[in-house]
Amino acid sequence: MPPAVFSVDHMAFPTRDLAATDDFYSRVLKAKLVHAESGYSPAWKSDYLRITFALPDGTQISFFDWPADLGPYADDPDMPDDVFHIGLRCDVPRDVIAWQNHLFAQKVVYHNEDDGTSRRLYFRDPNGIRFEIFAAETRHPRSDSEIDARAVYDEWRSIRV
Repeated sequence: MPPAVFSVDHMAFPTRDLAATDDFYSRVLKAKLVHAESGYSPAWKSDYLRITFALPDGTQISFFDWPADLGPYADDPDMPDDVFHIGLRCDVPRDVIAWQNHLFAQKVVYHNEDDGTSRRLYFRDPNGIRFEIFAAETRHPRSDSEIDARAVYDEWRSIRV
């Protein structure tokens, strides 16, 4: 069975300057802050903040901030693998399993994360670009309001100062 069709859901990158990132995407690119969440990542062994902006065409770009982020980005061996990535969304969870089988058959090195509610596959292309494949019935960041996202963002900034 061929792997399922997917679409680009989001792109994700680290940020070291939340205020400058917020200003650039909100003011310069006229993107709307549509989601913010903070929590603890066992994989990173750190608290984190993720903010997501919707570009005018609806494409989402997320940025991560976390206290342990101290080194240069490009070749930092301590950079969590899943920070820089392009997220590809499938329609249903079984499609992710089909992709896992396809990647295995194609001898593509990948790792999966399964928190009991969703499975995510991470792999790199030959250029080192990391991809994430996951299934989601809806694109949850779009359902959040800018007011809610700003509240999470402001709380994170007040703790990090």
